[in-house]
Amino acid sequence: MSDEETETWSEPGQPSDFRQLLDDDGELLEDADPPDLSDEELVGFYRTMTATRTLEEKMLNMQRSGEASLVARSLGEEATALGAAAALDEDDWVFYTYRQNSALLHWDVPMAKLILGVTGQAPETVEEGLGDWESPVNFSPDYTPVGVNVTNAAGSAMTDKFRDRDNVSLAFIGDGSTSEGSFHDGMNFAGVFEAPVVVVVQNNQWAISEPSKRQTGAETFAKKAEAYGVPHERVDGNDVLAVHEAAQEAVERAREGGGATLIECVTYRMGNHNTSDNASLYREEEELKEEWADRDPIERFSSYLDGEGLLDDDDREEIQAEIDEEVDDAVGTARDVPDSDPMRMFDHHLHGTSWRETHQRTEFQRERDGENPFTDFTGDEFDTEQWADEGPSLGVDASPLDPDEADTETMNIVSAVNRTLHQEMDRDDSTRILGYDIGPLGGVFRATDGLLDEFGDGRVIDTPLSENGILGTAAGMAMRDDRPIPEIEFMGFFYPAFGQFMYAVAKMYKRTGGDVEMPMTIRMPYGGGIKALEYHQESTETFEIHAPGVRVVCPSTPYQTKGLLASSIRCDDPVVFMEPKRIYRGTEGEVPTEEYTLPLDEARVVNEGEDVTVLTWGAMLPHAKQAAESVDADAEVIDLVTLSPLDVETILESVKKTGRCVVVQESRRTLGLGSELSALLNEYALDRLKAPVKRASGYDVHFPSNDIEDDYLTDAARAEHAIEAVMSYEF
Repeated sequence: MSDEETETWSEPGQPSDFRQLLDDDGELLEDADPPDLSDEELVGFYRTMTATRTLEEKMLNMQRSGEASLVARSLGEEATALGAAAALDEDDWVFYTYRQNSALLHWDVPMAKLILGVTGQAPETVEEGLGDWESPVNFSPDYTPVGVNVTNAAGSAMTDKFRDRDNVSLAFIGDGSTSEGSFHDGMNFAGVFEAPVVVVVQNNQWAISEPSKRQTGAETFAKKAEAYGVPHERVDGNDVLAVHEAAQEAVERAREGGGATLIECVTYRMGNHNTSDNASLYREEEELKEEWADRDPIERFSSYLDGEGLLDDDDREEIQAEIDEEVDDAVGTARDVPDSDPMRMFDHHLHGTSWRETHQRTEFQRERDGENPFTDFTGDEFDTEQWADEGPSLGVDASPLDPDEADTETMNIVSAVNRTLHQEMDRDDSTRILGYDIGPLGGVFRATDGLLDEFGDGRVIDTPLSENGILGTAAGMAMRDDRPIPEIEFMGFFYPAFGQFMYAVAKMYKRTGGDVEMPMTIRMPYGGGIKALEYHQESTETFEIHAPGVRVVCPSTPYQTKGLLASSIRCDDPVVFMEPKRIYRGTEGEVPTEEYTLPLDEARVVNEGEDVTVLTWGAMLPHAKQAAESVDADAEVIDLVTLSPLDVETILESVKKTGRCVVVQESRRTLGLGSELSALLNEYALDRLKAPVKRASGYDVHFPSNDIEDDYLTDAARAEHAIEAVMSYEF
């Protein structure tokens, strides 16, 4: 149909400008070709849609009886998910939301797993309770934050393209999701990189209570793809044959190098959004009865099979009886899976264990045993042996080199970053750098200079200008065996990516019970001191530290930079690597030319002392050292190195020795890392403190303009005042 003939539409009326093979009565249209499916496959489609509806009805009843939490049925939409997913091959990937159970059942995901998804067991418990099972295709965990999965699917597909694999990634979203930034980022990246991804918009006319016309002023949702150079099509989403045919063409095109496709499946949500919703408050009942009830995808397809001589009433009864038995068995299996041990809440955030994790596990165990968990005021009485790490390591064996005993070069910090990226990319072809300005320009600080020429644009990926897209596609790459190194030009530009950071990067390992790792290193120059423009001077490490599931690392010397960055890239956890641009080029040192790694979870005692402990990191280290040398006290300076998880043992050991502590930080004072350090010392070293902890920090204001930047920034003088204050204090 030409653009001039395209019919615009307004709910609740049905559009007619879409691909359709079956009419509303289930008859094959006169000009339609018979489907390229065997009789067994056709009956299998009917069986899967019927099983989906039966299972979801059972889950709805379980919710009403208190056995399950929210249930979102796909009532009336079973054909869309099934028809699209059935076009995939083994080893393809599906990034789905919460209304595609027919796709999962088609690819042999156990019914009991779907039931357990709404009864709330921890993923580790579900995996152990269900035993061995395997689907021929790969399913991500379901996505509740809408649109996020499109960007992850684009990244997954980009990895397949760069690795010259013929896999395809399929993403499902609703019509409301097309309003989210991650949808647009994912489509844009897919179009720019011609990624083998198929995005299915399940237009069921309603985004909870908002009708489709509130989501776009465009003629159709499919036409949104035109802005990204992506082919698109509209399909009758209640016609499983039409959906399957369109999806097959899109999948084949993607597999053969033709890039992405967006398919809008026009369907209808016949029930409530979920069990917390009441559609009668915003939707007229006549809309369903008059416009959509007669187009039920199961009844319509059943009529087609009947007309083809493949299904009669006896067959339907037999199939339904078999499904009822399967559903009952699945419910029994799900009920046999025990409730999760509450201790599961501590599993699969990071590889290995930390001081905080082991002590909080012990606190919780005491609480469960009816004891007071807060009676230990030293941190020495915890019995942590039972929480010894039995899981996988970080994937990194620290192998430091002594600069005095190795071949070295004089480097600054930015040169150390560049040299490490060269070595790690040469060492492991699963590493890819992505960001904007990182190619011919070599990055705004030239940290990626020369990498494009050496490794090519499949390894050094200049991206669209979108931090959310960069991080979201990097997450998809990490899910597919890559070790991406996304660059955020300045920490202040990270805010648009924070949704992807929290929804995907930080949570994926936990959400999958440890099945899907997220090995990525997010490089972020941070802080002030270079007279940059607004938003180029942020030091907001608190945001990243507060997120479980990520490591936050901050070097302070060129030697540290090279060893810590190598360890971060090789680590199996996501790492935020904060690069102190204030001393990017102002700090030089001898750095071994060979590869080496440094431990990520160990603080460094820079200067030993007996009178006061100075805790600092990154660009503040030179100022802290200068202040320590200027005061009339024997100061012990500790570079924290890893800000999350903290090396608590080294901190407590030092402060219990000196009895005094100063935290030197660039960031704002309130809720900065210094606040956590003060609380830590209050909990576990109060009896040793001879003075309150002081924080030499930035002020609780926005970063000021250039002419007064120096007045805001913490420097040696401010640190010196703080040290003198704690030295003069007497209880």
